[in-house]
Amino acid sequence: MFFQDDEKGHVIIGEAALHLALAQKEITVMSLIAELGRMAVDHSGDARLLELSEARNWLRTFITPGITRQPVPYLQNFVSLNEDKN
Repeated sequence: MFFQDDEKGHVIIGEAALHLALAQKEITVMSLIAELGRMAVDHSGDARLLELSEARNWLRTFITPGITRQPVPYLQNFVSLNEDKN
């Protein structure tokens, strides 16, 4: 099964994006990978740890050499929703 076809994978990335948004941090590929890493430290089981690892690996495919702040397009909705409140 490919990660991008896995609904749980999208939920985990959404969870990481929500953590970043609530902390008023920028949501980028690199910040999502870092947040997923922090979430892995507090994992509650091997299955969740595997899902977090797969999510980080999938996000790494979006890193372009020389560009470390590449936004994730479908997650920009979180950013725009947050900006509307300010």
